[in-house]
Amino acid sequence: MNRVGWAAVCAAVVMIGVTGCGGDSIGRDEKGKPAASSAPVTARPEDSGPITKGKMRLVLDGITRDIGAPPNDPKWAASMAEPSKYPLTACFVTYRGFDTATSTLDVDRTNALTGRGWTETKKRNERKAPDGTVDVVGAVFKKRGWTVAMEYRLFSDNRTLSLNAFDDACVKKVRAAEDAARQTSLSL
Repeated sequence: MNRVGWAAVCAAVVMIGVTGCGGDSIGRDEKGKPAASSAPVTARPEDSGPITKGKMRLVLDGITRDIGAPPNDPKWAASMAEPSKYPLTACFVTYRGFDTATSTLDVDRTNALTGRGWTETKKRNERKAPDGTVDVVGAVFKKRGWTVAMEYRLFSDNRTLSLNAFDDACVKKVRAAEDAARQTSLSL
């Protein structure tokens, strides 16, 4: 570009309110150091983007805190199968809490998922004991490619809450691979 072209570009820039067309001064402060961008840095909203297994673990932990459930049972967590043995387990994040009758776990607070933007996909299954107490609740929630199946059970001496979250795309991929392997073994 020649001098006339550069002059026209600088004039246009000055006319729209941007100063500093002179070479090195563009993007520099008065001391010649790179200036901070004047455009605000916008972070992704907290509830957007993909949900990773790590994020899902935090979601389940937050939900269980919201409804007064105990931490994930360590024996249950240790009993989960290895993904190398059962490939579908790589798609899941699970929680199971066992609590005594004196716990703060309350079936009326099982709406914690909908309070966090999850959509309940079908009518909730509830079963009542002969005394009218809700003793079993089953519900399914969806959000951004994940499904969470919730089950709450009230037994005479304890309460159990299970949350099984799975990545829908991961499950589909694993099942397709299993079907392909099955087809290959049948054709041999």
